[in-house]
Amino acid sequence: MTLEEKMDFFDGVHTNHIPLFDEDGDDMDTSDDYYAIRDEFLEHPEQFTLNHILDFMKMLDDECYQPSFMETIVKIIHNIVCCYQLEGVTYLLSHLQEVPSCGYEYGLFWSVRYLIKDDLVYPLVKEAFVQINSKNSEFVLQILKGTNMLAILGINDETRKFPLLSEYGDEIELKRKAELENMVSHSTNK
Repeated sequence: MTLEEKMDFFDGVHTNHIPLFDEDGDDMDTSDDYYAIRDEFLEHPEQFTLNHILDFMKMLDDECYQPSFMETIVKIIHNIVCCYQLEGVTYLLSHLQEVPSCGYEYGLFWSVRYLIKDDLVYPLVKEAFVQINSKNSEFVLQILKGTNMLAILGINDETRKFPLLSEYGDEIELKRKAELENMVSHSTNK
């Protein structure tokens, strides 16, 4: 399979168009194929270009029947970002507004959280903020704060809650979150 065919297959499993199990609940051959592709994607981010991040973003679906599938996509995106270092972080932060509305939680919250949690990537996040435009910086600031995110994203469903780092983050994440908020707030106020 070509890379694009593998990506289509990967997404087909997530959207339940390609079954992993037969009617008796037994693994099908597609199950082995899926896990081999998943492992290849996770272990070899160098096979992707930065533009592939957008393709993976399109696969995100907060309502997916199997949350681990979406967590895997976020990890793949993060691995691609890590592979490209500062260029990857800058690219991701510059394209967060392209996450489809059905994937906001994974595409915005979890992607930013992975950047903050990663000890090797976090210093690059601070550097990337200098390179991205103020509109993108402000958007990331909104994700960090989590306040009014549903209104900002144009989601009217009041029962849906956007995750907040202050509720999910550990001590290091919260310290880094505050540091980034302060840094971005000062740069956008100039």
